[in-house]
Amino acid sequence: MTEYLQGPYVFVLVSLLAVCILIFIRQRLKNAKKDNYILIGNGQTIGKRDEQEDSFSTVENEKGIMAVLADGMGGYTNGKVSSSIAVNTFADEFSNSYSIYPIEDFFRNVSRISNRAILDRSKGARSGTTLVSVIITDEMLYWASIGDSAIALFRNGEVINLNKKHIFESELEQQYISGKISEAQMLNNPMKKRITSYLGAEVLKDIEICEKPIKLKRGDKVILCSDGVYNSISEIEMETILMAKLKPYEVAEEIIEMIKAKNFPKQDNATIVILEVCQ
Repeated sequence: MTEYLQGPYVFVLVSLLAVCILIFIRQRLKNAKKDNYILIGNGQTIGKRDEQEDSFSTVENEKGIMAVLADGMGGYTNGKVSSSIAVNTFADEFSNSYSIYPIEDFFRNVSRISNRAILDRSKGARSGTTLVSVIITDEMLYWASIGDSAIALFRNGEVINLNKKHIFESELEQQYISGKISEAQMLNNPMKKRITSYLGAEVLKDIEICEKPIKLKRGDKVILCSDGVYNSISEIEMETILMAKLKPYEVAEEIIEMIKAKNFPKQDNATIVILEVCQ
C-alpha cells in the first residue's frame, strides 16, 4: 500500500515545485519590466566655481526608482560634504529599507536622518544643502523638496513646476499680498534669495512633500535640477530641448551644453537629472 501511494505523492510534490518556480520567474519578469520602463539621464557642470558642490544619485530596485539631487550651500562650510551625505543617506535608506510605505513618512524620516548626519559631521560649523528627491513606483510619482532646487514634470510640451522654492522671497511675497510691505520693499530686499529651509540646520523647518502622487503617462519626463540650471536657461529654452526626440541623457547633455555656451562669468554649479516614461 505504501509503495502504491509514493507515485501520486511524488507527482503532487513535483507539480507544486513547478508552480512555485513559475510564480518566481513571473515575479522576476514583472519586476524587471517595472525597472526598465523608465529611462534615466543626467548632466553636470562645475560652472565658474572652484568646486562641484552638487551631488546626485539614482537607485533602482524592486521598490521602484528613486532619484535624489542635492546642492551644497557654497556660502557655508563643506557644501560638497553636506550634499554627499544627504544623497548617500537617501540612496542607502531606499536600498536597505524593508519598506518605503507610507512614502510620505519615508521622505520625512530620511530627511531628519540626513539633517542629523550633516550636523554631526559639521561639528558646529555652518554647513548645509538643499535637496529634491522623487520616487517612482507602480507608475506613480512621489516627491519631496527642501530648499531651492527644482522638481518639474514635462508633459504635452509644457514644463509644470511641482515644488516651491524655500527662499525668503516667498515670505516677502506673502507679506506684500497681505499689505504688510510695499512692492518696492518686496522687489528690492537684498535678502530675498536667502534659503529659508535646508538640510544641516539646527531646526529643520520645511519639508515639502507632494499632497498626492501623480499618475505618470507615456512620454512624461520628470526633471530634478539645481538652481544653476533654472537660473541659467529660460523655461522656453528648456521646453524646446525637452520636445526634441532625444534620449534623456542626450537631453541632459544638450541642456548642460547650452549653459556652458552662455559662459556666464559667475556661473554656478549646474546639475540635472531626467527620468522619462518610455512604456
